[in-house]
Amino acid sequence: MRSAAKLFYLAVFALGLTNADSQDDHPIWRHTHDTCAINPNAMVSDTCLSYATVDQLNDQAYSLLQSITQDTDFFSYYRLNLFNKECPFWSDSNSMCGNIACSVNTIDSEEDIPLTWRAEELSKLEGPKAGHPGRSVQKERPVNRPLQGMLGENVGESCVFEYDDECDQRDYCVPEDEGASGKGDYVSLVDNPERFTGYAGAGAHQVWDAIYRENCFLKPVPQQLELSPIPQAGGLQAVNDFRSVLQKESKRTEGLPFDNECLEKRVFHRVISGMHASITTHLCWDYLNQTTGEWHPNLQCFKERLHDHPERISNLYFNYALVSRAVAKLRKHLQNYTYCTSDPVQDSLTKEKVSRLTATLAERPQIFDENLMFQDPSAIGLKEDFRNRFRNVSRLMDCVGCDKCRLWGKLQVNGYGTALKVLFEYDETKNGENPPLRRTELVALINTLGRISHSLAAVRSFHRAMEVGDGETFAIAAGAPSGHGRSGAKTRRLLKDGGSTFYYEDDADDFEYLTEKMPWERRERRETDTVMDDIKAEFAVVWDTYVYVLKSWLAIPRTLWELGVLEANRLWSYWLGLPVPPRSWKIRRPGQHVELHQEL
Repeated sequence: MRSAAKLFYLAVFALGLTNADSQDDHPIWRHTHDTCAINPNAMVSDTCLSYATVDQLNDQAYSLLQSITQDTDFFSYYRLNLFNKECPFWSDSNSMCGNIACSVNTIDSEEDIPLTWRAEELSKLEGPKAGHPGRSVQKERPVNRPLQGMLGENVGESCVFEYDDECDQRDYCVPEDEGASGKGDYVSLVDNPERFTGYAGAGAHQVWDAIYRENCFLKPVPQQLELSPIPQAGGLQAVNDFRSVLQKESKRTEGLPFDNECLEKRVFHRVISGMHASITTHLCWDYLNQTTGEWHPNLQCFKERLHDHPERISNLYFNYALVSRAVAKLRKHLQNYTYCTSDPVQDSLTKEKVSRLTATLAERPQIFDENLMFQDPSAIGLKEDFRNRFRNVSRLMDCVGCDKCRLWGKLQVNGYGTALKVLFEYDETKNGENPPLRRTELVALINTLGRISHSLAAVRSFHRAMEVGDGETFAIAAGAPSGHGRSGAKTRRLLKDGGSTFYYEDDADDFEYLTEKMPWERRERRETDTVMDDIKAEFAVVWDTYVYVLKSWLAIPRTLWELGVLEANRLWSYWLGLPVPPRSWKIRRPGQHVELHQEL
């Protein structure tokens, strides 16, 4: 019998030695800049939802996801082996972060940048860290204090601590406790947000290149394969085959015939591409100006990396549907789940929030139909390859040379792997026969959905920024996590400055999620709406617009006062001989409002 794994790995070098940070080099991603924008009423391919429906679902789930991932101890701490694993595929100094050659700089040399804004410092983990104790030490410590307060006195350790278990052959990711090199550390996800770190260049390209090679599929070429009479264990065989192909085929220049017709292969591709798009969105949204030290969304970054590539945004929507379906499928399994063994109050609050989330996602009768996959006789053999390839993507995260990047890379790959495990290995009508769900898997799954949700909201805000004129303010659908205090939420708005960035109108750390609907924008009509519903909706538009105009008139005195203060400040700077700041306001005729979906 021929090795199915080796059949896959012949596709590894079809991309050639491409720039992995850019998806354009792959034939699948090749496009022109006049590609039609996404129609919000169109269906997200390979799912059961339209783009507009996904946005509506995200409107409902966004705030709840942020509350779960930011305000509960269970989901805001993650255990992983971050420092004790070596890259299994190569050893290269290019993978180290902090090298000027592999960092993104806004000026010629990082020596001119303050130390705290350099790539080397941005990549370091922040906040407290606790090592995972061994089994013998666990027995000696109190049940409610297994980490001895190393994460802080206010952290419910029974919500964070994970007891050791064994690997299951149905896992789609390499468990973080695999091997004897170490049991990992507990780190705060709130203190280490996913954002720009300056990690780029040859090291980052090499990792993404290898990830996309794992994603290559081609039509079978059995004549080129040798017999494999003694099959090895799936995971080990996959690693060995991948390393072998990396060594033997690195000089291949000719292309290989791709087969993108199979649903299973297409799903694998879209998961990887959507993950890359989500990460890119966060980097553009929470971008550091290394000259001023300010964190702001970078509109030019978004235009170049996402707006001009609608297929990437499409894959982002696809990932939302796939992962949200997995979370909804766990609704019954999580009903009796214990989040905090020694803190009943936190356990109850966490369970209530998660139940609301799964109920919200389960309201949609069908988000993604996983039953269509691996049903064709010719595709059944792909399932094990599918699993092994995703495990290799998991292992590739150990090759990332930036601590924060490796943290979020490992977490999100684990999250997608958990989603695939739930979709293809779980029966939502049963509990006892399903594979075990580790704490790290559940934390990774929910946080990954939170990251995708944040990305979709950020994409909508970026498109809104492209609509408004310079000097205008607009409500945001997602905010850069420049501060992560757990204080009360506060609305934030952005001011577009005419350049490649736009700035926060206030300096609040937290914000409420806004749907970005202006009062005169009508909501999308549902199929179940009656004539009375239409009348109510029309009346709501008229009333909301009236209130909006009235508030605008009432705000005139405050606006005039603020303009006076701004002009006085400019006059004062001129009198002192200081640089006069540019005028941040202007008078112009109101333009015609453009619907958000016309830009998508």
